[in-house]
Formats: sequence, structure tokens, C-alpha cells
Amino acid sequence: MRYRIPLLAATLLMPLGASAQPLIQSQEGIALQNEILQLQQQMQQLQTQGGGNGGSSLGGNAAPPPSSGAGNSLVPALLTQVQQLQAQVQTLNGEVSDLQHQVQTQNDQTQKEIGDLKFQMSNGGAAAPGAAPGGAPGPQADNTPQGLAPSAPPVAAVPPSDPKAALQAAISAYDKHDYAAAGKLAQSIVANNKSAPQAYRAQYLAAQSYAAQGDAQNAAVAYYNTYNMNKTGTYAPHAMLGLASSLAAIHQNQEACETLASLNSQFTTPSPGMKRDIDAVSSRAHCQ
Repeated sequence: MRYRIPLLAATLLMPLGASAQPLIQSQEGIALQNEILQLQQQMQQLQTQGGGNGGSSLGGNAAPPPSSGAGNSLVPALLTQVQQLQAQVQTLNGEVSDLQHQVQTQNDQTQKEIGDLKFQMSNGGAAAPGAAPGGAPGPQADNTPQGLAPSAPPVAAVPPSDPKAALQAAISAYDKHDYAAAGKLAQSIVANNKSAPQAYRAQYLAAQSYAAQGDAQNAAVAYYNTYNMNKTGTYAPHAMLGLASSLAAIHQNQEACETLASLNSQFTTPSPGMKRDIDAVSSRAHCQ
């Protein structure tokens, strides 16, 4: 019986190594696998030593060789190590499963947002067939109103009932690369003073702020809203260009190309600078 214990322990180790290998790909998991392999080798050595001198690891008829019990004393320690490694492997498997669940959840959320965006694009308005929600991050600086004061009151000091002062502060924050503050002020103007003359410029500034922060999905929606506020206004072609660029950034290339096609059909004489931006977005989206 004493020689069957190492064999049993080695048998327990075999399925552990086989099952852990495809699941654990991290450095820690590989290290655990190496430890398991080393333990397997030790168990095999004990088997070989126990079966030497004509003896059999399964008992047999040969008398067991004299032993001080050192080999048997190693078996419990090795089994304990095996159990500890099994527990660590199970923990790592659990962590991998959690990470996979998080990634899948994020992917599902992204796909839902993209699906909502596509729905808005296909049902956004009959005046612009093929136009997608949002606008383009095109020549933003060219559309900044001129003649504004170089400095503006702090964000907290701007009363929400004064859209002109709030827009001035938002543009100032954008020029200082404080895109988060600029976006918040611009959105506040649109939310609280939608009928004010400054709301149209504020909506476009909100889209520019999202784009400047690298938030392409929210930028696309904001550019689309800019275009819908005034489909023939000053910022309409730039909003469409910004939308196309934002869609390309989230790998919605077909929708980006459709938006550019609508832009070119509605605004047939873009400025040279804007034409370069259109061509750049078209190239990024792999438009035909």
C-alpha cells in the first residue's frame, strides 16, 4: 500500500495539469503549471525508487525494500502542495471568468450604443437622407466667434440665465484646453436656453469638446444634434464632417461614408481647408 500512495498522487496531478493548461494563460498561471510539472517529476522519482531492486510499485510478490520512511514522509507534503496549487488555479480561473464577463458586458454596452446611434441615423430627418447623427470634428477653430474677450468669468460665476456670458466663458475655457468645463457650460446653455441665439453655437461647442476629449460616441450624437438644430446653418456642414469623423473613430465606416456623401451632395462648394478634412476622413473610413 505504501507504494500505491505516490501512484495515486501522481494520478491526481495528471488531470490538473491537463485542465489548467488551456484556461490559464497568465504568467502566474504558467508558473503554477511549472510547479505542478516539478511535483509530477518528484512523484515519478518516488515511484521509481519505490519500485527498484526488483520491487513492484503495485505491490507484486516481491518483498518491499527496507526503507526509513523518508519517501513516504514526502508524500503528504507533496499532496498538500498539490492541493494548494489546485486552489490557486481555481482562483485564477475565477478571476479570468470575471474579466471575460466584464469585457463582454462592456462590448454589449458599446454595441447597444452603436445600435441606438444607427437607429437615430436612419430615422433622423427626411431633409438629409443618409445623414448620420452628429457632426464632424472638422475645422473647429475656424468657427469660433471672433471679437470675444480674451478672458471670461470663472465657470461657477456665470449665471445660467445669461446664455451670452455662459457661451463666452465656454469658448474661453475651450481655448484654454479645458474641454470638460467648456462642454459642461455649452450643455447647460442648450438645456436651459434652447431658444436663445447662443444655443446653436453652444451645441456645436459641446460636440467639439467631446471630440477634443476623445469621446467619439458622445461627439457623434452632439454633432448630429447640431445638424438637426439648423440643417442649413453656419455649423451644419462642419457638424456633418464632425459626425463622419466620429463615426470613423468608432469603426462605423459605412455610416461615416454615407454621411460624407450626404455632406458633399448638400454642400457642394466647401472651402479648401474643409475639402482637405473631408478627404482625410474619407481615407480613414476607406470610402470608395
